[in-house]
Amino acid sequence: MNFQDIKIIVGQIKKQIRCMKCKGAYTDQDIELIGNLSCDQTFFYAYCMNCELESVIDVCIHCDHEGNAYVDDMISSKVERLGSAPRGNKISTNEVLDMHNYLKEFDGDFSKLFKDKKSQ
Repeated sequence: MNFQDIKIIVGQIKKQIRCMKCKGAYTDQDIELIGNLSCDQTFFYAYCMNCELESVIDVCIHCDHEGNAYVDDMISSKVERLGSAPRGNKISTNEVLDMHNYLKEFDGDFSKLFKDKKSQ
């Protein structure tokens, strides 16, 4: 599962799942990826800003015979298609090595890293 897939799943969670206590909607900032047990089962943490309820959402991914991915949200009985956003390319070995080499020299100063280039 790549970052684009996670963004699509978070979008589906925001559209389909409400807080169990107050029925409030979740935002991107309210949802965090916890981890996964397999390629098709992932857990998300959701925090409701309205009532402060914490929840764990179990997302199961299923593929049909054509390879289209679907999310079964375990709460409703309907199965929704996993978005139509374009999938990102896989990360190459060279890209991983480039990032590794960059991080070896990185001093930890994120403010310098993300500083607006116009202000330099």
